[in-house]
Amino acid sequence: MSEKALQACVDRHLDHAAKVFVLDEQLGTHHGLSWADFVLLTVLDAAGGAAPPTELARTLHTPASHLLLRLLPLEKTGLVERTADRDGKRCVTLRSQGRRLLHEARETAANALRMTGLRFPW
Repeated sequence: MSEKALQACVDRHLDHAAKVFVLDEQLGTHHGLSWADFVLLTVLDAAGGAAPPTELARTLHTPASHLLLRLLPLEKTGLVERTADRDGKRCVTLRSQGRRLLHEARETAANALRMTGLRFPW
C-alpha cells in the first residue's frame, strides 16, 4: 500500500471517529443509545425485525461474544428479545419499543450531523 493510500485510510478513519463521537453523545443524551447500538438496531430492522445471532454478528463484522455483550443491555431495556424456536435455533427480534426508539433516534442522528456540518447518507 502506498503512503498516500495509507494516509487516505487514516483520514477516513478520523472522519468516521468524529462522526461517531457526535453520534454517541447525541444518541446517548436523547435516547440512551450508542452509535453501535443504533447500528445494531438498524441492521435488525433492515432484516425484517428478526435475525439469527450468527447472521447479525457476520453483518456487523463482530465476534458472537461481542454481539452478546451488546445485546444484553438492549434486551434488559426491552428493545430486543432473544428467543429460540422449537428446533432450538436462536433468533434476535426487534421489539416494538426498539423499533419506535430507532425511528426517533434516526431523526436525532440526522439533526446532530446536520448541525455539526458532518454528512451521512440518510
